[in-house]
Amino acid sequence: MINNNNPKKPVEVCAAIIQHQEKVLITLRPEDKRLGGYWEFPGGKIETGESPQFALVRELHEELDIEIRVGSLLETVHHSYEWGTVLILAYLCTWKSGEIKHLEVADHCWVAPANLLNYDILEADQPIIKKLQEEEK
Repeated sequence: MINNNNPKKPVEVCAAIIQHQEKVLITLRPEDKRLGGYWEFPGGKIETGESPQFALVRELHEELDIEIRVGSLLETVHHSYEWGTVLILAYLCTWKSGEIKHLEVADHCWVAPANLLNYDILEADQPIIKKLQEEEK
């Protein structure tokens, strides 16, 4: 069972890698949140008792008001920030329905994987970008 309250355990988060017309969706963190002003793959914390897949569906509905279908696991990333460690489970996802709204994000953008490094993206997401770029070759 997932426990995000233990300070010694990494914060477990999930990320949606949604590809559409050879581009991938990234979202901008609001300035008033930790790491605000950085771009990231949409997703969020996995709550106690949730599967990563359920958390992704919930988070994308809460943040963007869209429905997704969660596919296979693309990448697992452990990353340490000064405030703690995160474990990111990045899943390939399909956008099922809904029009993107900025409910809990500052902005969104569709970007070709080759151009992702042109954005100020969270450090923890860099291995996911590398994986996407390798698969594009």
